[in-house]
Amino acid sequence: MTAAPEPRTTTFSLAELAAQVASFWQRVPAARADADGVVFRHDMAALRLPYAAPRARAAEQIGDYAERLLLGGEVQVVLLLQAGAMAFGCWRGDELVQHKAVKKYVVRGNGKSQATHLKTRGKSRYGSRLRLQNWKSLLGETNERLTDCEASFGPFNRIFFAVPPRVWPQLLAATPPPPFERDDARLQRLSMHVHRPDHEELLWVRRRMRAGRVEWPE
Repeated sequence: MTAAPEPRTTTFSLAELAAQVASFWQRVPAARADADGVVFRHDMAALRLPYAAPRARAAEQIGDYAERLLLGGEVQVVLLLQAGAMAFGCWRGDELVQHKAVKKYVVRGNGKSQATHLKTRGKSRYGSRLRLQNWKSLLGETNERLTDCEASFGPFNRIFFAVPPRVWPQLLAATPPPPFERDDARLQRLSMHVHRPDHEELLWVRRRMRAGRVEWPE
């Protein structure tokens, strides 16, 4: 039995999005977006949008999406947060307009954050207050910076985040609170492995987010 041929794949960057969408529209005018607004398909042809591209509407026609792209770039924020480290960047279109990376002493010698240790083992006798205070300070500073960023550049269109599940509720409950609710439709968790947050990791994540691809049948 002959195996089905592999599709021809072409990758492209966010800067090439409009041209790639226009080309795909011309060749596959019947293509529509999937339910998640991530992939346009028709028959065996597919265009997968970059993470950082404006999200398509479910079942949106490729032509309608192409025309919406002419309206200008979105304001997007990328948030990376782990125990003791935070990095965030704000992009307007493809331009990085604000960024910050912060590290604080909140991790015990065994690599476990103080907040996690208190939940699993009880209070530590050494340095626990300092570590817990630093952790609360980091959460509050993160939310403050996000709020100030939105005030400076307007409401975020998309909020991408890479935050461990056990940390996410703590960020939402921190003082001051973040500029979004738990069920905010703008939120999107990044499904990629992220190392300890810093500015270089932030830029690496954004590069991954800028990549899309087109698949053509042989």
